[in-house]
Amino acid sequence: MAFAGLVGGKWYHTAALEKIDPQEGIYGMAGLEIWIDLNARMPAALRTWGCDTLRAREREVLGGQNSLPPYSCQPGFGEMADKTAYQSTVDANLAQAVAGLDAAKAEAVKACFEAKMAAAVTPEEVQAMNDFDQAVMSKVVLAISDSARTCKDEVAG
Repeated sequence: MAFAGLVGGKWYHTAALEKIDPQEGIYGMAGLEIWIDLNARMPAALRTWGCDTLRAREREVLGGQNSLPPYSCQPGFGEMADKTAYQSTVDANLAQAVAGLDAAKAEAVKACFEAKMAAAVTPEEVQAMNDFDQAVMSKVVLAISDSARTCKDEVAG
C-alpha cells in the first residue's frame, strides 16, 4: 500500500505541483523522466488527466506555449500494436514499396516479397532478429529491404 502511495504521489506531484522552469518548460523538470515512465503505465483516464494537467501548467508558465508533449502524452500513445522487430521492419519496407500502386499491384508486390523472404532468411534468423541478435539483424534487414525494392521493380516496372 505504501509503495502504491509513493508511486502515485510522485506521479501526481510531477503532473500537478512540481515547479516548471520558464526557460526550459517541462523538459527542465527533475522528475519528468520518472513521471513519463509512471504515466505510461497509468490507466488511460489518469494518463489523460496527468498529461492535460502538466501541459496546462506548462502553457501557463510559458505564456500560452507548449513544448513537444512527453512520450506518454503524444497522440496515439497506447494505441500502437505490439510488433516484433521483424514485423515492424517488414511493414515499413512494404508500405514504402506499395505506395502509389493500385490494390492488385500492391498484392502482387506482397506475394513476391513473401516468396523472396522465404528463400532469403530462415525462421531461426527471423527469431534471432526479434531477439536483437546483432550478428543476424543486418542480414535480415538487408534481405527485407532488397526483397521489397526488387519486388516493387518487378511488379511496377
